[in-house]
Amino acid sequence: MSYSIGEFAQLCGITATTLRAWQRRYGLLKPMRTDGGHRLYSDDDVQQALKILDWVKKGVPVSQVKPLLERPGARRTNNWLTLQENMLQRLKEGKIESLRQLIYDSGREYPRPELVTEVLRPLRSKVSANIPAMMTLREILDGIIISYTSFCLEGDRKAPGDNYLITGWHLADPCEIWLEALKRTGQGHRIDVLPVPPATLAPEILPERKWLLVTSGKLTVARKKQIDLWQPRVRSLDVISL
Repeated sequence: MSYSIGEFAQLCGITATTLRAWQRRYGLLKPMRTDGGHRLYSDDDVQQALKILDWVKKGVPVSQVKPLLERPGARRTNNWLTLQENMLQRLKEGKIESLRQLIYDSGREYPRPELVTEVLRPLRSKVSANIPAMMTLREILDGIIISYTSFCLEGDRKAPGDNYLITGWHLADPCEIWLEALKRTGQGHRIDVLPVPPATLAPEILPERKWLLVTSGKLTVARKKQIDLWQPRVRSLDVISL
């Protein structure tokens, strides 16, 4: 079967922007073209894309995947820890611009959900001690994360998808709002962030927006009742429990 780029992206769980980069920048996919110049992907391309994703989710930069695809017996490795340690070293040595560049580069090399889950969250945990030096390093790291997330959000401003608002709700760590926003960038949505959770949240003032509420811990009975009250008043409301 043949698939358009939109159908192919949906089948593989990859954005069309990522697919184009895999083709143009890394030569990982070679779709056919229609007479009008549109890309057409085959079932073999689907299998190839899934193999690429498998390597990337193991922590292999997409720029290094091509030779591995040509060696079926290549040993699978996990590079996430190496990337974490590389970032941590730059942070501790005060190489802020170098760390910033590495995070930006990693956002191009890896899917952003995996970058958050496998690298940025564990890295933040490593500088979470309640002592002045570590607290300062954590704030520097969070500043870079927020800056990078803002950069990605701005790149999505002309996306064709829905308008989202994301904020915290009973959340002690506001940076988690930005991490959850980063995970959702590049997926065809326009996302605005409320960086500091309001003392009293009122989603109903913007009923046409889709709301994402980031919360910590299990939902209590009282919180579930509040969600039930909000649901009919807004277009969509989802809760992300950490």
